Amino acid sequence: MRRVVLSLAIAAGLAIGSAVPTAAIGTTEVTLTCDDGTSTSLIVDADTLTGLTLAVQAMIDYPAGLTCTLVKLPGLATFGAVALASPGTSPFIVGGGRWLVPCEALGGGGGGGGGGGAPVQQPPETFWVNIAVNVHQADDGTFFGTLNETIPANQFCETFGPVGESHFTSKPVCLLIADSTAFVTSQVTQTSGQRSFPADQAGSVNVDNYVHFGFQDNGNPSQATDFLNGPPAVPTGDPSFACVLGDPPPAFDLRHGNISTHP
Repeated sequence: MRRVVLSLAIAAGLAIGSAVPTAAIGTTEVTLTCDDGTSTSLIVDADTLTGLTLAVQAMIDYPAGLTCTLVKLPGLATFGAVALASPGTSPFIVGGGRWLVPCEALGGGGGGGGGGGAPVQQPPETFWVNIAVNVHQADDGTFFGTLNETIPANQFCETFGPVGESHFTSKPVCLLIADSTAFVTSQVTQTSGQRSFPADQAGSVNVDNYVHFGFQDNGNPSQATDFLNGPPAVPTGDPSFACVLGDPPPAFDLRHGNISTHP
């Protein structure tokens, strides 16, 4: 039902101003509003609009503590100096979905009890991790948005035992995008659950520490073609706030959902 409601909302939004031909211009202005308190005007082409729509839906389908809405604005963007200087042309990455992480990432043991609800089906020796990312660079060069992950309850690794339900929320401090690959460093602001994320070493997923992620946007549809990397698959690494191109390299496929980047 939530999928239907979202689809209708997006369809209604995209209908605004549809009487004006878009082929001559090829870009659309939309507003992305998220419950992390951000609202951003974006100027996007048709392919990016599709990618954003898929990403917003995936945040609902695979919850990680962040949801967004996407509405097309009346009127059209134009080429030239005005469009290039307009809000919405700065780099961003928006994505949602879930990926599989090897059980060996749990290290010395599982995260504890799995909680209630139905079991989460997973291939052997892996567990699901939900991700939601909404990171933008402002015109003044600063960064805003959210990067969250949630390990759903009721998962089990044969080697390590139950995988505890866990969550962290973080705020971005830097974003680098080269072509369709993005690298984000984000500072952890909140953790909860059984702490199945790395939590016992320097630079781990603890409040005020930094997490490092790599994302690769390979177009639409994204199933098993977009890639990412970060905790809990790899240690958080360098505890600094720097973003480094290529670190960590996007190596795990996003099994469900979509990643949309704009350099």
